[in-house]
Parts: sequence; C-alpha cells; structure tokens
Amino acid sequence: MTTMSIWRRSLWRYRVTTAGITLTLFGAATALDNPPTAVSVLAAVCGCAVSLLEIRANRRRARLVRFQSRDGDNYRDLSTRLGSLGPVVESAHDVGVVMTRESARLRDQPVRVELEGTPYRLPRELRAWSFDFLARRARVAAMYNGDILGLASDLPSDDEDVAVKLRPGRYFDFFCSNLLAPFDVWQTGRKLPLLQGRELILDQRGQLLPFGRSRLANTVGVSSLAFTTDGQLILVAQARDNVGSPGLIAPSGSGALEPRDVPQAGAALTIGDVVRRGAERELREECHIGAHEIGTSSIVGHGRWVSRGAMPEFCVVTLLDLTSDQVLDRAIRLVERAYVSEVLAVDLTPTSGWNPRKPLAMLPEEIRGSASWPLAFGLACLAQSVADESWPLRQELTRRLTQEETLPASGKPSRSPTAG
Repeated sequence: MTTMSIWRRSLWRYRVTTAGITLTLFGAATALDNPPTAVSVLAAVCGCAVSLLEIRANRRRARLVRFQSRDGDNYRDLSTRLGSLGPVVESAHDVGVVMTRESARLRDQPVRVELEGTPYRLPRELRAWSFDFLARRARVAAMYNGDILGLASDLPSDDEDVAVKLRPGRYFDFFCSNLLAPFDVWQTGRKLPLLQGRELILDQRGQLLPFGRSRLANTVGVSSLAFTTDGQLILVAQARDNVGSPGLIAPSGSGALEPRDVPQAGAALTIGDVVRRGAERELREECHIGAHEIGTSSIVGHGRWVSRGAMPEFCVVTLLDLTSDQVLDRAIRLVERAYVSEVLAVDLTPTSGWNPRKPLAMLPEEIRGSASWPLAFGLACLAQSVADESWPLRQELTRRLTQEETLPASGKPSRSPTAG
C-alpha cells in the first residue's frame, strides 16, 4: 500500500513526464498506421524531450533540497512555558508535556467530540517539500497510508461544555507535516533555511500553537498501559523500521486514532470513548489479545509530543483478565512483525515513589534508557492518576501492584525485571 500510494503521488508530480511518455507511446504505436510518419515521429521526439527535461529538473531540485534533522533540539528554552502547562516529560530522544488541567478534566467528566466532514489537506508551503521528504524517509520505514483522525481544536481545561473536533486525514499527510517539524529545510546556495520546523509548532511569542491554528495534521496518538492479573505491566519492543519509536520500548499498545474507532451510533459521543476504543484496538493488535480478555480501561491523560510537531497524545490504563505468562506465551501476529519485535512484562517500582516529573524512574533501571516518549508520557499520567483518589481504577490497580511477589501455584517468582 505504501509503494502504490507513493507511485500515485509520483504520477501527479511527474505529470508532464507522464504526458511526454504518452506522446512517445502514441508516436511509436502509430508510426506504421494511418497518420503520416512525420507526425508520429514528431510526437515521439516531443514526448521524449518533455519527459527528459522534467526528470532532469526534478532530480536537480531534489539534490538542492536538504532536510536537516534537529536531533539535538531538546526545547529547553521552552521549559518555563511548557512547565506552566504540566510536567515536562523527556525520554532519551524526545520531549513533550502532560496537559495537567485537560487530563484532570478527562478523568473527572466526559468531553464531547464532533467529527468534521472536511478532511485535512497539506498547506501549500508544506506540499512543496512533501514528496521529497516522503520518498526519502519511506525507504527506511515500515508504514502505510491509512486513514487517521487528527485533532482540530483544543481540549477544554475547565467545566465549559465545548466539543472537541476531530478531522479525518491520511497517514502520509501526518508524515509530511508533524514528522517534518523536527527538520529544517535547506537549499544549496542559501544562507537561511527555506523552512524552520519550529515555526510549525510555535507562535510569534514562542507559545505552542493551539490545534485550531496549527497547519499540521496533528494525528491523535493513543496508547495503553496494560496490567495483568499478577500486577505486571506489558510493554512492546518496537521494530527498528517502525516509524513510531524505532527500536525503543513502547506502551502495551500504541498507534494512531482511526475512523473505525468512532462508534457508528450514539449521540453522546465523547473523546474518552473514542480514545479507549483506539487504544484497546492497538493493544489487541500488538499483543495478540482478544476483546473478551480485556477487563476495563480508563483514560488517564492528554499531552503534546513537542518533538513531533506538538502532536496530541492520549493514554489509557487497561486491566487485563490474563496473567503475564499467558500474554508472553503468545506469538506476535504475522502482520505486526514489521512493527513489533518483542513483548515484555515488567515490574514497576513501588507506588509510594512515583513522581509524574520523573516517570522513567518507575521502570526497571535496565530499560529506562530505551523507553519511548509515549511510554514516559503514559507513566507520568499514571502517576498523576494514582494520586487522584477519585480515579475509578485506583483501588484495583493498587491491589494488583501490591500483591505478593510469588505465585503459590507455581512455586516460583511471578515477576522479574524483564521477561519474554
């Protein structure tokens, strides 16, 4: 699907070349038929010339454009502004922020959601570089151009009854907008970049752009922290070709919200319901779990992944009706092997030491450096939720986490720092 989609985009970008090839084929096909030979030869020559000129022009343009990654950009200059929104969460490679007030609102009461009919379209200034960026990155990444849902408005942070707007789009639009934001676009011979990625996420005052004013697709990221009946957290080691968090340890299930996650019926549609459905779908797909094996899920937080164009991210906590051994004994589904390399089960540190500003300290020490940003974000939201006595899963999750360290039936330790 990825190859075919890029091929279709290539046809549009090289439309003059396509027309030239058509002329060439016309000339060759009719050279010995009714039209005068001179006309056929002229059509073939013109077609070859037009095709060659456009191919050379596009190749020359592609060589002049460079996408310079800002790998060292940790956004520390924004720490004060981001800190006013909530805990700033850092992983080994990325940075983002937990939207504390919005997260509390999501846990406390439902937030209505509306679907927009008009899909997202890349703005002109991004469309100019989209094909070059996509073609270069797609060579080394496992992905497909599926349907996604993006956030087109901010979440309310108070009791105001405002509906959140979701907008349909395609994954390649997200790829060429949010995933372009960590890069600067340069052209040979120019002293200044053609496009600075930071301009896509910050306004003139250096504040994060609200979703209503953003030019990006802002695909809704959803993830789940799934806990087994013996109190272990299930994690997923992502494959190195995965666009999400290549080669890193991710939540139990993580991905993008899709139109199929929206219930077909129901006037009282909430963002919490949609996010839970999306997160549970990703969990079932990546960990090979059936719907009947999921006990209950509860949304725990909303944040913005600053390193990815400040895209929206949501996390839920899921209680499974399975032991860790039952999860780990299952083979990874064939269709998921391009994205998932291994499923793990780990113990978290005691809840008394959980700090939403130091979420990676909740993990076993040996995997902290390999944690993805969605995992760090989810743990920060989990720490906030456990401290909230009104959170509905608090009592049951605490019971699972504080149970004895051994399984009487097996006579062996049920939990180790890592398993699988």
